[in-house]
Parts: sequence; structure tokens; C-alpha cells
Amino acid sequence: SWHDGPTLLETIRRFRPPPSADEQPLRMPVQDIYKFDERRIVAGRIESGVLRVGDRLMFSPMNRAAHVRSIEAWNVAVPPVEARAGDVVGITLDEPIFVERGAVAAHMDDLPVESAVFDARIFWLAPDALVKGRTLTMKLNTAEAAVAVQSIRSVLDLASLEQRDAERVERDALAEITLRARRMLALDDYTRNHATGRFVLFDGRMDAAAALDA
Repeated sequence: SWHDGPTLLETIRRFRPPPSADEQPLRMPVQDIYKFDERRIVAGRIESGVLRVGDRLMFSPMNRAAHVRSIEAWNVAVPPVEARAGDVVGITLDEPIFVERGAVAAHMDDLPVESAVFDARIFWLAPDALVKGRTLTMKLNTAEAAVAVQSIRSVLDLASLEQRDAERVERDALAEITLRARRMLALDDYTRNHATGRFVLFDGRMDAAAALDA
């Protein structure tokens, strides 16, 4: 008598599967640039979405755009005209724009966020506590940047599962913090795209934290 919500079967029918990696917006972090013959090949792994010859791409955060002239392949009779999430590819562009390792290629109509300040939920692994002002190295896909802890917003109390204010994050603790990078980065909200919304923090000696949400 106390329950006034839907039945179990009604609730199950409301479930919707998450979109597949192919159905998500295109994200291709640039691994490297190679010069081969007269071609300048931009190489990377497609984390989500579909890339096709002729697509116009924006490379963030440097905000340079060009069309895909070709998808390179070796020992094939017919060059591919598209690549999908999970494929490691090399592409050539129709313009000699400046692109470097760490950039993220995306379609013009659905770009990643560009920011130097962002919130994150982390699991702290280092033996010494994390405090405000500490500088760490962040690896986000193929990009690497120095980041500082701008604020510690809360720490999860594992006994009560409640968020509480804190000035430090001890080892094996879950925390919500704000990070400030020394340069602009291209990233996504983790709930929208896991691949480009997660990162690892290093303290110079070991992995210090794994990001659960950004």
C-alpha cells in the first residue's frame, strides 16, 4: 500500500540501452603525425563515432579545421572510405593545418568541451594526501598536461556514504575536486563519453589517481 510508483515490469520496459561507441560523437585523439612520401598522415585511434572521407573535422583545442582527403591503408586493393570506433587509422587532410599529438578530431557539429578548469571525481591512490595547490601531471587520451588542484569540493565518507567537506584527500578515498590546467584541453563530460572524459593523474613516481568522472 505504501508504493505508488510503477511496477517492476513497467520499470524494466523503460530501460534504454546506452548508445554504442559508433553512435556517439566522433572523437579521435591524435597519436602522432607522420610524413610519408608527399603525404602528411595524422594517426590516432577512433574512440567513438564514425569517420568518413570528405568529413570536415575540427582539431581541438587548437581549433584548426580541414576535410579528410583519404584514409590510409597498406596492402589493400581499394582504400577504405570510412573507419569506426576502435579502429586505429591514419588520415590525410586537404589543407596543411597545424595539428599535434594530444589534439582531438571531431565533427564540426558536435565538438568536445575546451577548458582549462574542470571538475572531476577521483579515486586517490598515492600514499601522501592530496591537498589544495598541489601540481600533478594529467594524461588525458594522448594529451599530457600539468594541472593544479584548485579546490577540494568534497570527500565521500565510506562509512555513511555521505559527501563531506575536507581540506585533504587521503589514500584510497573518493573525492570531488576542481583542477586547473596550464593550457586549454579538449575533453567531454564522462557521462556523455567515457573515453574522452576519463584521465589519470601522476605525481612523478606512480599513478596517483584515476578519474571516475570529469
